[in-house]
Amino acid sequence: MIYDIIIGGAGPSGICAAIASKRLGANVLLIEDSGLLGGTNVLSLVGPLMTFHNMGNLVINGIANEIVERLKKIDGTLGHINDPIGFCDTITPIDTEALKKVYFDMIVEENIDLLLHTKIVDAIVENNTVKSIVVANKKGITSLSAKVFIDATGDGDIAYFSRANYKVGRDCDQLCQPMTMPFIVGNVDIELLKNEMKSNSNNFIISEKYDFEYVGISGFFKEITTAKENNEFNIKRDRVLLFENVRKNEITINMSRILNYSALNPKELTLAEIEGRKQITEIFNFLKKYIPGFKKSYIVQTPYQIGIRETRHIDCDYILTKEDVIKHKKFEDAICVSAFPMDIHSPSGDKLEVNKDGISNDLAFEIPLRALLVKNFSNLIVTGRMIGATHEAAASLRVTPVCMALGQAAGSLAYLSIKDNVLIRELSYDKLASVLIKNNQILKL
Repeated sequence: MIYDIIIGGAGPSGICAAIASKRLGANVLLIEDSGLLGGTNVLSLVGPLMTFHNMGNLVINGIANEIVERLKKIDGTLGHINDPIGFCDTITPIDTEALKKVYFDMIVEENIDLLLHTKIVDAIVENNTVKSIVVANKKGITSLSAKVFIDATGDGDIAYFSRANYKVGRDCDQLCQPMTMPFIVGNVDIELLKNEMKSNSNNFIISEKYDFEYVGISGFFKEITTAKENNEFNIKRDRVLLFENVRKNEITINMSRILNYSALNPKELTLAEIEGRKQITEIFNFLKKYIPGFKKSYIVQTPYQIGIRETRHIDCDYILTKEDVIKHKKFEDAICVSAFPMDIHSPSGDKLEVNKDGISNDLAFEIPLRALLVKNFSNLIVTGRMIGATHEAAASLRVTPVCMALGQAAGSLAYLSIKDNVLIRELSYDKLASVLIKNNQILKL
């Protein structure tokens, strides 16, 4: 059987690509190497979602916002709320279990062919066209064919096995942003945390608009320094970073920093998983001893797998740059808008590098269709964090809402090119834009 579209990777970008193309009429297969849908939000407990807004204006809508609305109906999100840290405009806390349900419900409702526990291990390419991919699962080794392939694997696995060109990490040394292992803590005294923020505000980064209703913390710098001096916190992290969850008295902790390992090297990735769990223990012990509100807390959940911020950047027709982000670049072929700062966790230290223009809170820039088209390939589209972008630009567009919007554009492009019997580069941009706008995608600033 030859599918219209095969999508590798069932994270938020791959899911939105599958839904978008199926709704337009495509015969779609979605492949995932784990047993769950949802990518890092589900597998690695990465949350909340950041960000759907820029300076009060909705910039991510479409299928992404539809998912949020479905979560609201089952009390799986607090909705879009002002970012208490002021890092971006809004954040969207989500319940991981609710998100799993919504994703599975949508895939089943759309009658999308799904293949879990299946790993992509190779690709067959002829004359710059991907003819099939090779997958491995309990059945053995199988070849799967399609007219168009969408790589939403995060690491660019289809592109890699197709021998596409790519870069890894930052240009100067190929180091990537560190991996992280978030975890969920229960029975936290939220009021004690709020009181500490009110009493010692200079120990925190707090938004001017913060109302102390929802707890999001980037701070406790003094406590980190003291713990390091006492040899009770040896992780290369300079602050506590946590966010309140949807469930009462639950907090997601995002403080681990696993450096000097490559997520593309199986041995190093294994060591990173081990190190991540060691760091969870160290972080939790630190929280219990040094941070108000954690005395009677306990660990509710650790992730299925480590969170990976960065690996390959695939060589596409356009490569987004730091300057594009900072200067709010506009494109004639824009397919979505991002409004997240360049959030670079240092690959070689404990700092958080945030690049803004220094003039206003405006963080929005457009992403062009060309950044999804793999150079020298006629039927291969990439979506998610490994699209055509530099280390710096990717740090801004790697977040979930943007990846969802990229996926909707990728899925729509794939089907429309098949419907019109043209190559992906030959499809009229106006036709793609019209369909995206009709389906509530926001394309331009």
